[in-house]
Amino acid sequence: MKEFYDVVAYLKQLLESNPLVHTITHGTPDLIDIDKKNIYPLAHLNVISSSVQPGVVVFSFEVTILDIRNVSKVQVQDKFLGNDNELDNLNTCHAILNYVVTKMKLQNNDFDIELLNEPQFEPMLLKFSNQLDGWRTTLDLAIANNVFVC
Repeated sequence: MKEFYDVVAYLKQLLESNPLVHTITHGTPDLIDIDKKNIYPLAHLNVISSSVQPGVVVFSFEVTILDIRNVSKVQVQDKFLGNDNELDNLNTCHAILNYVVTKMKLQNNDFDIELLNEPQFEPMLLKFSNQLDGWRTTLDLAIANNVFVC
């Protein structure tokens, strides 16, 4: 009866174990960037759906990793790199998602949660009020259904 809490705790634990992640939030996408005390990179969890299948409950989560875009006032010397950290943000945020997905695929966990899909990462550029860059993906996670009906 606590499958949902277990999946959320597992995702949060994975994100907390990555030293690059400084803030973890949850809720609808419009809540991603509303706290002025956020420290970036930020990980955001949003539950999308759930289904009950034979023996398991499947939860789909949207996981978004974002970092703040910094623009230098120094005149551009390299037209490819520009005067901001866009590529650095994309690299860092991709590394965080890669870590989470790889760990899910290769290591057992205390909750016996299994990643069912092959996540595709979608880039996000200059999003929300703080002009954030990063990646978003969907994770389909299965956990044993512990509800017994007599």
